[in-house]
Amino acid sequence: MTTPAPQPLDATGSVTLNASGYGTVTLTPPSFRTWRVSGINVRTSQTTTQTPVPQCTVYRGSLGGEVVAQTWMGNRATAVGDLWVQPSQPLVIEWTGGIAATTATVWLNGTIDMR
Repeated sequence: MTTPAPQPLDATGSVTLNASGYGTVTLTPPSFRTWRVSGINVRTSQTTTQTPVPQCTVYRGSLGGEVVAQTWMGNRATAVGDLWVQPSQPLVIEWTGGIAATTATVWLNGTIDMR
């Protein structure tokens, strides 16, 4: 039996930051799939010169779990790596200190494998 070739990963999610400039997005692979994440891109709808600039932290497993990426520039940043994500270990992306009512978005790039 042959293993299927990996498929491209292009997962995205967004949230409107609350009055405190806070928001989270949770992305989880479907059952029996594994994500091999090679890029995590985050941004907000604020302009590059607007302040405050949000911070962004990416956790594996749960909010406050294993930190796998972090940036002080959560309005426009990219993390590159080789991160494996199982269905039992969602990625939680957290923005803090942003501008209320702006939209924060995350895009994941990589591949999807059968497990």
